[in-house]
Amino acid sequence: MYSDKYSLCFQPDQVVIAQVKAMKLQLAEVIGWYNSKNSLAHLTIAEFSASEKDIARMHQQIMRCCNGFSPVETHLNAFGTYPNGTFFLAVDAFAKPILKAYAQTLFQTLQLKKAYKCTDPHLSIGRKLEDAKIQQAYALFDTPSLFFQCNQLVLRRLNLERRQFDIIEIYPFLSQDTEEEIQLTLF
Repeated sequence: MYSDKYSLCFQPDQVVIAQVKAMKLQLAEVIGWYNSKNSLAHLTIAEFSASEKDIARMHQQIMRCCNGFSPVETHLNAFGTYPNGTFFLAVDAFAKPILKAYAQTLFQTLQLKKAYKCTDPHLSIGRKLEDAKIQQAYALFDTPSLFFQCNQLVLRRLNLERRQFDIIEIYPFLSQDTEEEIQLTLF
């Protein structure tokens, strides 16, 4: 069965997307091309392969989860790195555990097999950077202060021609009581 590569992400608003794009272009002027340079700002939850049939099933599950999620005030107020050469904007201490819990709910609900699952919410600026380029990135930017209301997830499919992910579905957070919570309140 044919499958495509998908990505499920927290999606910031257009203001943060534009701010991050400007940062990525500024970094590229200093270090040249790098992985993630052209990627739209996002916080990855999971990357996985799936068939159209799998996606149709997941659509309902994701929608049900997001119906119960509430918007989260999210600040990106520090930079960080991972040993694999990722330079990123870190999520603040208030929003991070909430976004982690949302991701865990999605992992448990979707039961993704052979998926990359991100357990530390962050917004990548660059990936696979050598140490010298990471040091240049730190030197280039002042302490960040970006803010957005995290109020939706997006499902993206890899576009093989552009080698970038395209958004195929947006799931708003609706702050509704879930069936489990309603059932518990009856007893």
